Amino acid sequence: MIKKITIAFILIVATITIAIAQKKINEGIVTYMVTYDLSADQQQNAGRLPSEIICYFRADSTAAIASQDGATVKGVSVFKTNYHSLIIDLPALSKKLIVVMTADEVEQEKASLPKFNYEKGTEKKIINGFNCTRGTLTDSKAGSSYEIWLTNDIDIPLTSVSRIAGGLNGVPIRFVTFNNGYKINAVVKEVKEQPVPKGFFTAPKNYVAISYSELKSM
Repeated sequence: MIKKITIAFILIVATITIAIAQKKINEGIVTYMVTYDLSADQQQNAGRLPSEIICYFRADSTAAIASQDGATVKGVSVFKTNYHSLIIDLPALSKKLIVVMTADEVEQEKASLPKFNYEKGTEKKIINGFNCTRGTLTDSKAGSSYEIWLTNDIDIPLTSVSRIAGGLNGVPIRFVTFNNGYKINAVVKEVKEQPVPKGFFTAPKNYVAISYSELKSM
């Protein structure tokens, strides 16, 4: 059952330039609606992939939650301590697992991501209430190009979903990202400013620890 889960890795954070009239939100929740461009080999998983990912954030921490096949995966990163974990609930199997990634495993995941160059455009559009400007991201590794829409209406930390578009002059609202070999089309549904529950980014005590390699072998 675990192999059916698409895990959201929390790997990287970047600084977003603040513009005039932005609403700065240091703590809250971003909800992303997601669809997928699937290869022939991935089509068998089409009905299992989550259609929504919820990301909790503070200035130096983030957690992405996705549910599918009765399982819930929570990917946590605390950047000031370089802590990255995957917390997995499998109610049907009465299992609670936690994977704490090593520094080498985190670097390997980073290395597998595209390396983007950004070109700002001039086209503007309102997407889910956000004033956005179109841009283009070109992967210098593969040569592929992707559309991205950024807003300066808000200023929030990057999340596990938007991390791939880090360092740009704006918050990604509609964009393409990649996870575990899957191409994901993401759009921000809403952003809420609210406190993150206490202890949300810490490891639960009643979970069984396994290694990342053990998880992949399962």
